[in-house]
Amino acid sequence: MALIELEHLTIEQGGRRALDDVTLSVEEGASLGLVGPNGSGKSMLLRSLAGLVRPTSGRVVIDGLDTGRDVTAVRRHVGYVPEQFGVYPKLTIAQYLEFFAHASGVSAWERKNTVDTMLRVVDLYDSRQEEAAALSRGSRRRLALARALLHNPPILLLDDPLGGLDGRGRLELVEVLKEVRGMGITLLVATHLLADLAQVCDSIAVLRSGKLAGVIPLAAALAGDGPSRRRVQLEAVGEREQLASLLVQQPGVMDVTEQGIGISFVYEGDREGLAAVLGQLVDSGAQVTRFGPGPDGLDELSAALAEGSNGGGRLSA
Repeated sequence: MALIELEHLTIEQGGRRALDDVTLSVEEGASLGLVGPNGSGKSMLLRSLAGLVRPTSGRVVIDGLDTGRDVTAVRRHVGYVPEQFGVYPKLTIAQYLEFFAHASGVSAWERKNTVDTMLRVVDLYDSRQEEAAALSRGSRRRLALARALLHNPPILLLDDPLGGLDGRGRLELVEVLKEVRGMGITLLVATHLLADLAQVCDSIAVLRSGKLAGVIPLAAALAGDGPSRRRVQLEAVGEREQLASLLVQQPGVMDVTEQGIGISFVYEGDREGLAAVLGQLVDSGAQVTRFGPGPDGLDELSAALAEGSNGGGRLSA
């Protein structure tokens, strides 16, 4: 039996279907990315798995527990990090986690050891006496991750964990997530950019207007199988101007533009040629934190999946 089962899940809110007849199963130890544009239902799906939203119809089953009947037990199996969260003022990092360890039911005799372990996992142990409210955005994300893991859940749900972080913050958080994966935790990560998942997930589920378009291996999505011309999103630590200058010299690269905190460009050619472009960037010393299809590529992928999808998917570890 799968660790996570969604059976014809439909959720209606505000007169619209946020999720529409979604069927999906995830095996223990798997790492699944949820991708799709804003409003596609990614956050709602995570909230339903966390037992925060009741289905309008269908079922959500977590390790054999139905969220409609055993929501308290379900929450003991799940760690959830929303896109937006806050911290209490005047609490140190250690005090913040000790408070939530107590609230999560961690016994007094194991509380300090649990907090210290999580602080080391997210690389905040040396900063544990600093005020939590003074942390940078990236460090706050790592603190929230530690909070979600305090009760040792087998499932971790992350809503856009890399959104809004600079290159250094992304690198640090990706390293933490790779360590979490090594702990055997089943991981679901929502984002609207495929490349965010490159080092974290094995497969992706593409959502479109509340429907599940399909589930495919992440490697196939990042390879850009399909059209020979595609838009690619790049982010790296360092000066964007230098990266842009290097990109325009690469065969097949055109329309190089700075976009947000990264660079967007169009590549025309095969997968091997695109891999060579990435190799040139790395050889130049660039610390690449994102390299994959841009929003245009995701739209093409979701449309292609929707054409041949039956609205369900199964994912094994």
